[in-house]
Amino acid sequence: MFGAHLGAAVKDGWAAVSTDGGHNADLDRLTDASWMLSDPGEESRNKDGSRLARFNWGLIHNLASRSPVDQVLVAKSIIEQYFGEKPHHSYWNGCSTGGRQGYAIAQKYPDLVDGILAAAPAVSFVNVVMGALWPQVAMNTAKTYLSNCELEYFRAHAIKACEVNMDTSIGILHDPSSCPHWSPEELVGSAFECEGRKVVVTDAMAQVLQSIHDGPAGRFPGLDWGVPMTTLANTSTHHDGSRSPAPFRISASWLKYAVLRDQPHDIADLDEERLNHYWVSALADFGGVLNTDDPDLSKLRDSKTKMITWHGIDDQMIPYQNSLDYRKKTEGVMGGAVEVDDYFRLFLAPGVTHCGGGVGPNPKDPLDALIHWVEDNDPPDTLDAEGLDVQGELVSRDLCLWPATAQYLGIGNVNRASSWSCVGGIQRPAAPEQVTENEFDYGTMQQPQDGHIHGNVKEHGSDRTQQILGGLKDRIEALGMGLRVD
Repeated sequence: MFGAHLGAAVKDGWAAVSTDGGHNADLDRLTDASWMLSDPGEESRNKDGSRLARFNWGLIHNLASRSPVDQVLVAKSIIEQYFGEKPHHSYWNGCSTGGRQGYAIAQKYPDLVDGILAAAPAVSFVNVVMGALWPQVAMNTAKTYLSNCELEYFRAHAIKACEVNMDTSIGILHDPSSCPHWSPEELVGSAFECEGRKVVVTDAMAQVLQSIHDGPAGRFPGLDWGVPMTTLANTSTHHDGSRSPAPFRISASWLKYAVLRDQPHDIADLDEERLNHYWVSALADFGGVLNTDDPDLSKLRDSKTKMITWHGIDDQMIPYQNSLDYRKKTEGVMGGAVEVDDYFRLFLAPGVTHCGGGVGPNPKDPLDALIHWVEDNDPPDTLDAEGLDVQGELVSRDLCLWPATAQYLGIGNVNRASSWSCVGGIQRPAAPEQVTENEFDYGTMQQPQDGHIHGNVKEHGSDRTQQILGGLKDRIEALGMGLRVD
């Protein structure tokens, strides 16, 4: 987490803490992996006598799991000393690397917190940073480097070919994997305007797109049709019009320092054979330290801690299949979907990019859903999401508990979540009704200087009731029978 998240949490009344993982959290340094190497004086030699820097394993372990654990322990101690009592609940909230750290806590130290919100997690960290180099390999192999404009041309046609699975009101794909078969070869020979010049699609261009989509066979998912490719397939255009690779900066720095240990290299020479060799080396060195892809969540289950993951389907940096694959493996190890749902729930967000943004409705308050689950024993089957359509109108959706997907009911305001239903989910036993003293949501807690813990109280369930009633109103009026509901 960075400062913006920390400030928002404090504003909402939390006692909040953040970590830089043991390193400078400045965004400019986020892409600099040189910290992984020891001081220049500490080095070994290759067989040919060339310099080979050593790894700084202390800092690497700080990033991997030591820093989030220390963060929680130190924060709880400070809170107790300042307020005179321990916090009654604690939550982890992180995305990307913060999501990966959340998984490290879930797998090894779940008793540290009561709930974990881990969004778009870099679960298989080594695979994530190495897999992000694949689009550059695809272009190097074909000696064809596409501009952002050209990539977007292919993407637009792919989305159009998948209209059967599209939410046409906001132009997003609910499930790109279920699209009819489409090949970029269909566009070979077509012409279009791009940045003031005419472009004709070649076989080589189509080959690059197909390779980016397919991904490195057996190692990591490619980018689904509809997902923006410009982040990982970026290129540099020179004065003479020629182009060269411009890889994702985090992966480029990782390759330079973590894999090659600051030895000279040319990214344009990176081909599939070299990438596979580097990948194996990186997994051997760091897989056991930085990857958090152990599907055994027995510690999380036994701790009673709950975890929610949401992942944008249009994530342009970490493919959503990364989270999906982990969930499937966990079900295989931990007894199936129903059992795993007792402590770990996954939600996919169509049209949403990495950690938020994109054209799809973004999760509105997933932390609040986690709080209800932990403190009210109210596990979420949906997450509220909101966004804007092309006209700037508010769009609400329910993000469905995986594997269910949203389907329009055929009547009612298409921009309202109440006009949609989650279909294709797992049949789960009905939870017994619970009657509590009062149905209030103590979502965001505050701990003032008097040492008493207070809740920002709001009526539990009233928002959802209004949403349902609003949907019924829309459906009745949409019948076109002159009926109106006030």
